[in-house]
Amino acid sequence: MLRERSIEIALEQRRQRRAMFLFALALLILLGFCAVVGVRLLALPPDLIAVGTVDDYADGKLHRLSVPRLTVSSLITRRDETLSEDAVYVRHTPGGTWVALLGIDALSGCFLYWDAPAELFRDVNCQGANYTLDGYYRDGLKSGEPPQNMVRLPVVVRDGAVFVRDERARE
Repeated sequence: MLRERSIEIALEQRRQRRAMFLFALALLILLGFCAVVGVRLLALPPDLIAVGTVDDYADGKLHRLSVPRLTVSSLITRRDETLSEDAVYVRHTPGGTWVALLGIDALSGCFLYWDAPAELFRDVNCQGANYTLDGYYRDGLKSGEPPQNMVRLPVVVRDGAVFVRDERARE
């Protein structure tokens, strides 16, 4: 009888160790998953580039700014890798919305220039595309490729300061 009781106790301890091992393994997997998700959630958002104050844009006019090379411009396949700066056009519309456009043609990788009398962005050096004030393709593309709109950048306003986020805006 004593021997049978010893065997029962040994078997019960084995079951408890096995359950404890499985619990520890499940807890370890859960902690690993939470760590991966937590790092992704807490990762810093893309860089913010200061482009002035709200008062700078009170006139409603388009402002061209030279900024250090943006990550979003490196996604343009024909972009000249030797250039260290990008151009960003920012304006505050009368309706209260903010528009920020990358001043590089998404198709050719060339700089776009603002033609104020015609109210168009023009790609004068490469494929001849024209874009509206809001960055939408209008006409003039000389290649047979399908046209693309200008790259829109999200604008963030904090405490009277205006920032452009280095990422493509979701339209």
